[in-house]
Amino acid sequence: MRTLLRAAAVAGPALLIAAAALPADSTGGTAPDRCTALAVAGHRGSPRSAPENTMDSFEAALREGADWLETDVRTTRDGVPVLMHDATVDRVTDGRGAVADLTSAQIAALRVTAGPGAPRPVPTLDALLRRIAGTDVRLLMEIKEQRGPADDARIARAAAASGARVVLYSFYAADLRAAHAAAPDLPLVLIQGAGTAQDPGDLPLAGIALDSTTATPARVAAEHSAGRAVYVWTLDDPAAWRTAADSSADALITDLPAGARRWSDRNCPTARVRAATAP
Repeated sequence: MRTLLRAAAVAGPALLIAAAALPADSTGGTAPDRCTALAVAGHRGSPRSAPENTMDSFEAALREGADWLETDVRTTRDGVPVLMHDATVDRVTDGRGAVADLTSAQIAALRVTAGPGAPRPVPTLDALLRRIAGTDVRLLMEIKEQRGPADDARIARAAAASGARVVLYSFYAADLRAAHAAAPDLPLVLIQGAGTAQDPGDLPLAGIALDSTTATPARVAAEHSAGRAVYVWTLDDPAAWRTAADSSADALITDLPAGARRWSDRNCPTARVRAATAP
C-alpha cells in the first residue's frame, strides 16, 4: 500500500538520473542520499515567471522542470470551474467581484495581472485538463470553497473524464467527500496547516499536504506509516528544500520550480525516478 501511494506522489516521465558519486550540496559538502522521491510541484504554475494560475504560468513551470502542476479551482455563477486562488478577482485581475457572483463570460473578459509579464486570461479548468491529458504531468487540483456539493461533484467529474492525471486536494473534508462520491477513482489529499487541520474521518486519503511548520520528520514518518504520501508547501529557498528532503517528504510545492528542480537534481541524485504506472 505505502509503496503504491508513494509512487503516485512522484509519477511522471520514467527517467533515472544516475551518478557515479554523490554531488556536492549547496553548502559544499557531499549530499547524503536524503531523498528518493522529492518531486517538484509548481505552485499556481510558476508565478515568478508569469501571472499566477494562467496557462503561461503552467507552461513556464513545465519548461522549468516541474513534475507536477498545482492550481486552485472555483466555480462561476453559471457553474463553470475556473482557475483562481482568491474568492474575489480583485487582487489577481483587472476586475472586481466574487468569482461565485460572476458569469463565465465576465471572467473570460478579465486579465490576470498578478505576476510578471503581460496580463493573461483566466483559464477554465477544462483548458488546463486538455493541456495535460495524455501526458505524464500530474495536477494537484485544490478545490477551494464552493457553493455546495454540486460544484465539488462537477469539478471532480470534469477531472475524471479528462484523461489527465489529477489528484484532488482541499483544506475541507466535506469538499473532498463530495468530490470523491462523484469521482471515486481520483486520489485524495487533505491539506493541513498550523491554522487549519480538519479531521478527514473515513476519507481514503492517498496523501496529506502539510505546511512547512507541521511537516516535521516525526509527522512525515507517521503519515508514511499510515500509507499516505506527504506534500509540503510553500517552499521557496534551498534551506526549506533541504528540510523537506531531510524529512523524507515526497514532494515540495514551490513558487520557484526552476530553482527547486536544480536543487533537487544536485542534492537528490535518485529523486527523478518516476513510476509511470502509478494511478
